Amino acid sequence: MAIDPALKTRIRGALIFGVIVLGGLYLGSIYFTSMMGAAAVCGIYEWCRMVVHEKKYRIPFMIAGSAYIGISIGMMVWLRNGSEHGLYNMLTLLLIVWASDISAYFSGKAIGGPKLAPVISPKKTWAGFIGSSIGAAIVAAGLACPGLLEKFNLATIGDLSWAGYAVMGFILAMFGQAGDLFISLFKRRYGVKDTGTIIPGHGGILDRIDALLLVALLFGTLALLLR
Repeated sequence: MAIDPALKTRIRGALIFGVIVLGGLYLGSIYFTSMMGAAAVCGIYEWCRMVVHEKKYRIPFMIAGSAYIGISIGMMVWLRNGSEHGLYNMLTLLLIVWASDISAYFSGKAIGGPKLAPVISPKKTWAGFIGSSIGAAIVAAGLACPGLLEKFNLATIGDLSWAGYAVMGFILAMFGQAGDLFISLFKRRYGVKDTGTIIPGHGGILDRIDALLLVALLFGTLALLLR
């Protein structure tokens, strides 16, 4: 069975993007900071280029959106470089979001059913929404299993158990879907399909990190509160 060329491009873009992100994440320090700084610049540029079409609230939207992107990315830099077990914490964040996205896609495709927000994002379903949380919960629980923590001398934020991480993953996935819909709302408002073209098959930086931004804020805040 032939693979759709568009899907091939999407998979290739995801692999390239994933390798770059994971490489910078592993190296940490100035490498991760530089990578995230570049992502912030691209994301803010894409946001401002999109909302420049706003007639009534252009400046407030530009300021608020830029602050949202900048603070969220700054939180990710702190999680990696400034928090205890930074690599583990940031990898946990990424895997929760990625598991949420993948689970939403496949559960939505397999089950279908009622649309989640047909006006904002016609392809999203309630099945995908629930599936995303279940997938994220399973991955989060696995990352907090005692055997893994002991083997690599790691600790969860606030010393939460695997069950606590499962609940956290379940809830964070919901906010990830909300973060995705938030950006989609503005794309719909201005008639924009993608915020950019930098990632083949995926669009712009903001298209790829829309869910991550809100989840990073919440996860990072939780990490700060439970220190």
